[in-house]
Amino acid sequence: MSPDNLINFLRPSKDSSESLYKQLSRSLNSAIQEGLLKPGDALMPERDLATNLKISRITVRKAIDQLVEIGMLIKRQGAGTIVSKKNVDLVLHKNLSSLNSFTADMKKRGLESYSRIILREEGKATAKEALILNLNEGDYVHRLNRVRYLVNEPLLYEIAVIPASIISITSAIDNSLYELLESKQMNPITAKQNIHAIIADDNLADKLEVTPGSAILFVERRGKDANGRVVEYTQSYYRGDRYDYVVELG
Repeated sequence: MSPDNLINFLRPSKDSSESLYKQLSRSLNSAIQEGLLKPGDALMPERDLATNLKISRITVRKAIDQLVEIGMLIKRQGAGTIVSKKNVDLVLHKNLSSLNSFTADMKKRGLESYSRIILREEGKATAKEALILNLNEGDYVHRLNRVRYLVNEPLLYEIAVIPASIISITSAIDNSLYELLESKQMNPITAKQNIHAIIADDNLADKLEVTPGSAILFVERRGKDANGRVVEYTQSYYRGDRYDYVVELG
């Protein structure tokens, strides 16, 4: 692709409600995924990008930094910014000190994510679910099993259980569960998380597109609303080659 065509592809719309740096970040990501920018390709200098796109250099730098953070781009001394090996260097750093949903976390990074629903059902709570969610025997829950994707690659498999009394299975639950809970003023304010290292069995490996026996981070979360009520029980299986967890102390 010629430099002029690439600039036209990347050019953000000033009429959009989305910030310019997020638009540029998404466009750069799309250019990489579609092969318009190939592994090893060097981006033109930030100053030149800013001039050609008619946006500030700060905006360009912020957009690039979004993709550097997840490994799509690499900054090298003397070589500028280059495209990394696609789907190899993508590693996300998850801060355990923050209580964000996957959708919100990706939006914050200026990235597009989506989900593939494996199971969506309503049923009576199992003994374990009732105990964790403080429900009575016979109470109903909603179960939502999803594979969460970023840049066409599965990052985690998520199993969520929510009391049926606070949410409707007909709601847009295939999007952000936390946004839906927040709309009902029942979003988790606090959470307890247990993290274990496990290996992927055949079923999990198939969902996450990894080799059986691959390292997986298993995160079990119980989220409570402002009244101390348990409003979600989630089990998440993160690809070990795509996620690491960070804890900020002090």
